[in-house]
Amino acid sequence: MKYFNQLTLLSVLILVSFFQLSHAQSRGIGLVTQTAESRTPFKGGYYRALVIGNSVYRDKIGEWPSLKTAVSDARAISNILSTQYGFSDVETLENATRRDVLKALDGLSRRALPDDNILVYYAGHGFLDDDSSRGYWVPVDAEGTDSSTFLRNSTIRDELNLIATRSKHTLLISDSCFSGTLLRQGTRGIRQQDDSEKYYKKVSDKKSVQIITAGGVEFVDDNYQSSGHSPFTYFLLSELKNNDRKMLTVSELSGNVIKTVANNVQQVPEAGVLQGAGDELGEFIFIRLNVLVEGVDPKKVKVDVNVLPAENNTVNSSKPDDLMMPEVLQLEQKKPAHADVNAVKPHLPMPTL
Repeated sequence: MKYFNQLTLLSVLILVSFFQLSHAQSRGIGLVTQTAESRTPFKGGYYRALVIGNSVYRDKIGEWPSLKTAVSDARAISNILSTQYGFSDVETLENATRRDVLKALDGLSRRALPDDNILVYYAGHGFLDDDSSRGYWVPVDAEGTDSSTFLRNSTIRDELNLIATRSKHTLLISDSCFSGTLLRQGTRGIRQQDDSEKYYKKVSDKKSVQIITAGGVEFVDDNYQSSGHSPFTYFLLSELKNNDRKMLTVSELSGNVIKTVANNVQQVPEAGVLQGAGDELGEFIFIRLNVLVEGVDPKKVKVDVNVLPAENNTVNSSKPDDLMMPEVLQLEQKKPAHADVNAVKPHLPMPTL
């Protein structure tokens, strides 16, 4: 009798869920996972990011005018990483001083764990010393052309090297002038036949220390078509937002960004690896939490539904007083709850919506 009651309750929950699904009014179905974080594919590490945007410069000499979009770029990157790609540790610095950046990089390296994915993003002024060929990030407290108040690329490399020794995958994205001086050229393309779980597992197991820059040794634009973003970050965000795949490698991402930026502005982004940091041709992999299906007949969309106990059931509506389903169906991605060990676990076919 106990088993019969459990099975009856389970059947009722399934019927209620499917009744709600049958009343969906949207053109397509958005599958939004409730899980707040991603983990390294096949490894279980965390995703962490330090995002820096410098717009308001304090230079009294006037060498460094304020930028229009660096802070908005940083905010948008932080938002998409935390809401769409499950980064559980995101620190955002706006208008950061030299000390602010160094302190944050040190803190990030101390939090890094062996299987973690670490992303550092910088938007702001950059500087190239023609005499020494040294490149720099320019913090907001920089004083004219006094390079001792800048952040030298060699210092940035040292910090990234330290992070790389403590984590599995490290990625630097630099949206500044002359940022190409940070990297060593190198490519690693994904072949169509390798677009499989086996390939992703292989590159996830290997260490990676990758860099994407807005340009090589050149000036880069600030505000692209009054979008509130630089052209590089505009197209970077576009690729991340429009990505419809569960796993996206940095090689795939950088390849698309380089092409779209170069096709639209007089600027060519570059991608490569950090020399001497122990890169083993692995890949930083972005894990997409939210997959939106627009303009698709709901009856043709199949969804694997994990049946949860009543108290944990998360199929719900943003309109509790209605029987209508919201435009975005929220399904918690958890392992199915374990039934009583003495009970026979019913087999539930995958529903067709």
